[in-house]
Amino acid sequence: MKVVILALVGYVLSPALAVAQQMPPIPVDKDVKIGKLDNGLTYYIRHNEYPKGQADFYIAQKVGSILETEEQRGLAHFLEHMCFNGTKSFPGNSLTKWLESVGVKFGQNLNAATGWDKTFYRISSVPVAREGVQDSCLLVLHDWANDLLLDGEEIDKERKVIHEEWRIQMPPQMRIMEKTLPVLMPDSRYAHRLPIGLMSVVDNFPHQALRDYYEKWYRPDLQGIMIVGDIDVNRVEAKIKEMFADIEMPANPAKREYFPVPDNKETIYAVGKDKELPNSRVDLLFKFDATPDSLKGNMDYLIMQYLTNMVSMMMEYRLNDIVSKADAPFAATGVMSGELFGIAKTKDALNYVAIAKGTDVKGALEAIYREALRAKRSGFTATEYARCRSEYLSGLEKAYKNRSQQENESLVQAYVEHFLNNEPIPGIENEYQMMNMLANRIPVEAVNQLYNQMVPDDNRLVMCSMPDKEGIAYPTEAELAAVMARVDAEDIAPYVDNVKTEPLIGQLPAAGKVVAEKPNKEFDAMGWMLSNGAKVLVKKTDFKADEICVDIISKGGTSIYGEEDADNLIFMPLMLQQYGLGKFSYADLVKYLAGKQVSLNISLKDYDKEMTGQTTPKDLKTMMELIYMAFTDLNVTAEEFSAMQNTYKGLFQNQSANPQFIFSQKLHQVLYNAPRKQMVSVAAIEKANRERMLEIVHKCFSNAANFTFVFSGNIELDELKALAEQYLATLPADAAKKEDVKRANLGMNGGNKTDEFVQKMEVPQTYAAVIVTGSVPYTVKNKLMTQMAAQIMTARLLNKVREDEGATYSIQTQGKLTRLEDTPLILQTVFPMKPEKKEDVLKIVRSEFEQITQRVDPAELKTVKEFMVKEFTEGLTKNNAWVNNMAAYELLPVNTLTGAIDTLNTITEKDMAEFMKLVMDQNNYRVVVLDPEK
Repeated sequence: MKVVILALVGYVLSPALAVAQQMPPIPVDKDVKIGKLDNGLTYYIRHNEYPKGQADFYIAQKVGSILETEEQRGLAHFLEHMCFNGTKSFPGNSLTKWLESVGVKFGQNLNAATGWDKTFYRISSVPVAREGVQDSCLLVLHDWANDLLLDGEEIDKERKVIHEEWRIQMPPQMRIMEKTLPVLMPDSRYAHRLPIGLMSVVDNFPHQALRDYYEKWYRPDLQGIMIVGDIDVNRVEAKIKEMFADIEMPANPAKREYFPVPDNKETIYAVGKDKELPNSRVDLLFKFDATPDSLKGNMDYLIMQYLTNMVSMMMEYRLNDIVSKADAPFAATGVMSGELFGIAKTKDALNYVAIAKGTDVKGALEAIYREALRAKRSGFTATEYARCRSEYLSGLEKAYKNRSQQENESLVQAYVEHFLNNEPIPGIENEYQMMNMLANRIPVEAVNQLYNQMVPDDNRLVMCSMPDKEGIAYPTEAELAAVMARVDAEDIAPYVDNVKTEPLIGQLPAAGKVVAEKPNKEFDAMGWMLSNGAKVLVKKTDFKADEICVDIISKGGTSIYGEEDADNLIFMPLMLQQYGLGKFSYADLVKYLAGKQVSLNISLKDYDKEMTGQTTPKDLKTMMELIYMAFTDLNVTAEEFSAMQNTYKGLFQNQSANPQFIFSQKLHQVLYNAPRKQMVSVAAIEKANRERMLEIVHKCFSNAANFTFVFSGNIELDELKALAEQYLATLPADAAKKEDVKRANLGMNGGNKTDEFVQKMEVPQTYAAVIVTGSVPYTVKNKLMTQMAAQIMTARLLNKVREDEGATYSIQTQGKLTRLEDTPLILQTVFPMKPEKKEDVLKIVRSEFEQITQRVDPAELKTVKEFMVKEFTEGLTKNNAWVNNMAAYELLPVNTLTGAIDTLNTITEKDMAEFMKLVMDQNNYRVVVLDPEK
């Protein structure tokens, strides 16, 4: 493909440079300071003030499971875990405790990941007003780099935790991958180095083996640190030089190798089976060599990235067109380009994926291969390319306009990729200028030329993943090869790009009026009353230069409908993910919106109905068009509805052997009496009626006078007022018909009860849910205490169930207090665990729920407050937080945003204990368990 890229030079450069066939280098973001210490450690530092007062601290290692010997399989990942179990400066679990004391939550802001060729650790969203906090975070990075204690007792404790992670990380698809990778990647080390490793190694390796691995591979020439946020760059650089210079580079370092993936002349086929796999899937991959890191520094690499992006986008459009047809040959499909199977640094692939209808993987393979060949033989069309290029440039423009509000995470991730893989970091200013020039000078012929190279006749892989059960006919290699040969022999017609050219709205009525204006003091916003009775709330902000968030809400909802509509209401959320408007089907609408930064999501709940979305100032008019049409003419064509039913039937019909699905199904059956509250099933999908569902939607949005339209962002008020008068004030409305909540007893079942079920499982695992429910007044304080109780419970259970018992990899309590629901307060703890530990763990959970009614320690309350103050402070600078809270206020007038921090600071340990006693005394403690069949 290097030859292909060089052939494109004439498209984008002056003749003199084209003759030389040498692309200029990609500039490096001027706002990041990059340096290297004498010992080889690399650092990236950048000042950034979004969010204000926070910073992210990362350390990346060019080390992963690929470097393990056969006897070490699992040590790279095990070592990642040990970074949280004792370092020189933070022995035991004091590292996690200290970070949580300053507002950094384990799992959410403090985490790590191990891959085949990389490992990285992150401390994100750190409040850094105090320089001492910055220095301590650097000390953590230093200890991870060079000063792990690797205590033998801590290693032995962690073996149990790794085991529980293995249970979670080895679902059916991963078990199939483990078996088929050696077939698909013969003679490649990547096929035998899943990061989770072998449990035989995890259980038995000597302590010294892990220490030796750490000393061998965790060294400064393979390490990079990245600090991005509201910090003084020069001060942080000086501290890095002071703190990290003492890390010594080994005298004779082991060679860091990158392992190849051999080419294959003939297509390789593999069929994997698993009893718990819920559906059948086929992957068709075309392999090609990855661009070496040393060749990623020039503009030709940026061009190739753009072209592969265009290939993926155009193929996604084509495949989506097929899925939207009732006779689609597959239930779902997609295409992606990148590392082979997402794991191989040295080999890339163009990967077509299809979920089969039923178990017809041969039909699915035939269909995706046909589309791959159609594009190769006839190419992509100019109109397809123009649409995708417009979409790409529109997204780039949005990022450029928001360049002053780039988030720390996106910046630091780019620097991690630059360190690990030499991915370009030109900065959004440079990228915007360069790609606008390049994209508009590269014709569709260039994409077609590259695509031909991406779909070769050799280096092809076909992997089928299927449920393992009686009655299924599994394809042989010869049968799959015959499918490919049959498609090869076809005369495949060129793709026809059908695009509607008519306007979305045929004719608008005469504009209405804003009949009253009144400032909204509660949220420092402006309120307008429209001539049709609809209400508008507008908050003008400068949080992001190119963002407007929208939330449209009304009381009411689907509670007015009886259980005869249960199947329609169960399928409704899925149907509303792919709606059309007027004469535009969903597929037409997707094409119409290409190049426009606008989205509008629709949801119907028990007691309210809502539309939420996001756009930019430039595309605000398009957003208003969508809102107008969603209220007046939302549609789903008969063909697309049938296609949706076929798709979801294909996805759900084989779920009966999947333990996670069965557990969720049992949980809904136990907790809810109402049929509409049950899980999606094939029966519900088949019974759902398109005409009735559209009737319900149209009824719910038939009266705009019941709705409040909330906007927050970089808004020109006069422009929005004119648009509101044209598109909102003209919506059908009857101000005399006010809709309110109609109670229908749709809440969770209460009481004290345990329900237990069994299910045959490939990997024995117990799934448990502990659900505490109650009713308390909806106040700011009660809402905060619900969230705080959940966080305190999570910390306690992680400590006792994960760390002390080694019974689970992850356990978390989630808490919510809602304004209108029949069950307003819910504290739920849902987790998998080691089956033999079930009784002990459930006793611990019950005991902690009882203990929290009697005792809350000042230290744990302080930790929770630190985190929540940080979250609320950040929320005050987010448009979506403002629209969500302003809209919710319309349902029940309680402001949970602007005064939350003040209320939070008044809550005491006694308040928390008394609150939880009030909840627990209501005696609603439900336990649902799914055990493995013995």
